[in-house]
Amino acid sequence: MNDRNSATVLLTGATSGIGAAAARLLAGSVRRLIVHGPEPASEVRPLLDELRSAGRAEIGYASADFDRLDDVIALAEQVADTTDRVDVVVNNAGRPGAPRRRHSHDGYEATLQTNYLAAVLLTERLLPLVPETGRVVHVASATHLSATFELDDPQLRRGYEPTAAYARSKLALVAHAARQAAHLRPEIVSVHPGIVSTALLHAMFAVEGEPASRGGANVVAAALRPGLPSGAYLDEQRVAEPARQVRDATFREELHRLTMTLLGPWLDGRR
Repeated sequence: MNDRNSATVLLTGATSGIGAAAARLLAGSVRRLIVHGPEPASEVRPLLDELRSAGRAEIGYASADFDRLDDVIALAEQVADTTDRVDVVVNNAGRPGAPRRRHSHDGYEATLQTNYLAAVLLTERLLPLVPETGRVVHVASATHLSATFELDDPQLRRGYEPTAAYARSKLALVAHAARQAAHLRPEIVSVHPGIVSTALLHAMFAVEGEPASRGGANVVAAALRPGLPSGAYLDEQRVAEPARQVRDATFREELHRLTMTLLGPWLDGRR
């Protein structure tokens, strides 16, 4: 991206926590900001009014429930109807691991779908709009460093635990960014935004966390900072080494094949 002042940015999960903090920063620095949340626009009007008064950006809003992959397709179509160019896609939408294992509307383990499958599907559908100078950002988590993704158990039927479900969904995001960097132009990176005080954090961990503004600033840096190596994993604003499984090229390719199989009905036009 050559000029942030003329950029169009799509930010998912923008109505609370780190996403809302990032949206407030982006509203003052880009030309067009499309924010996404699961709520209808009427429920987030105060935030949208705040964003419109906070800076120069043209603000758009799109609602989609990532528990339904058809909603992800509809979101991509709405974005395409709004603009013919998206310079930065920030996949920030996420959920904590459910207290008990549950399926999404589409029959997949719910945390994996919302945090990973939806982000990959949205990215795939929007790629025709992203220029070679653009960037995709996956908002991940340092919890991925302790996770293992068992490819023979993508639905986590064995030994489900909420924090493990969350961490492995983030490991998948980091691995996806690392794999796609060798196959894609635009750039793609993943970022741990910090340990930030949000409802998501408190749903799983008994820690306080930093203000949401810090996490938002780290996400914005990942989106707009020039010179980041494609495929990099950022620990806040520092390029860091990801989990060992992410560094395994065979795992990355096998995860990609699995992901494309799971998303097949939404990628090949059958839905």
